[in-house]
Parts: sequence; C-alpha cells; structure tokens
Amino acid sequence: MIDTRSEIERRLSVLRGLELSGVNHAADMLTLSFGPLRQVTNFKGTVKYVGAWALHIQCVWRLEKVGCVVATEDDLRGPDEKAHASSHRLQGILLANGLAAVEAVTADEAGGVKLSLSRGFCLTVIPDGRVDEEDWRFFAPGVDAAHLVIKGGTVAPESFD
Repeated sequence: MIDTRSEIERRLSVLRGLELSGVNHAADMLTLSFGPLRQVTNFKGTVKYVGAWALHIQCVWRLEKVGCVVATEDDLRGPDEKAHASSHRLQGILLANGLAAVEAVTADEAGGVKLSLSRGFCLTVIPDGRVDEEDWRFFAPGVDAAHLVIKGGTVAPESFD
C-alpha cells in the first residue's frame, strides 16, 4: 500500500529552494510553475514558457500571507473575465515584488499538501475526495515521466507508469 503523505513529500521535495516562476489558470484550474522558465513548443507549434516543475490544482486551495487569506479556488470560478483578473492579481502578488521561493513541503494522508513560501506566503491544497476526479497533479513539463496525480485524495495508479 502506498503511503500517500510520504510519496507526496518525496516527489515534491525537489521544489525546496526553487522560486515560483509562473502563475496562471486554465478555466478554474490554478497552474503554477517552479524553477527557471524555459521555452517549449507544443504540438500545435505554439511557443510558451514553462518552469522546471508544474503544479496544477483542480480542488480546494488557499493562499495565505502571514495567516491572512489572499486568494482561494473561488477566485478562479465564474466568468472568464473574473478568472483572468484573479490570475493577473495573483501574478502581481507572487511574482512582481521578488519571487517567492519554496521553503518547505508538508503533506497529509488525505492527499493534501502545504507549500511554505518565502515572503510569508503559504499555499494549502485540500483534495475534494471525490472518487475518480483529479484533485491535483505535479510534473516536469516536456519530460516523458509519470506525473504525480492525486485523485479522490489518494495517489492515482498512473503516478507510477
């Protein structure tokens, strides 16, 4: 049996010391990039910039600064204009005044994770626990390797392909 907490902490440990380099969204999914940005071309020929690591969150999340809530998943839900404005606001908060770096990673048995960031920030990810629905995933963009996928609050089998 997989020790969810240990597996998450082991995989995400590569983030310690890396700076958050990108904050975006796809619909209501929060997408974060960590590490130096590099140029990649997707299958459509579109050039984009990605970090060494990506965290895509589709469940409950909360960004706090010194214990005060700065943003939640609700900020990305609703009309596209609201999501774009919220994503832009998060970019300003996390990237504009010096990049926030990952200081610590802690996980729990329910598939949740907490990233303690510099500048007093903390990102908490709380899986919804809905069976067969993806909560979040962690991966190296452009690298042919298994993604760490959390579904229903547990490590999905495809995380080991």
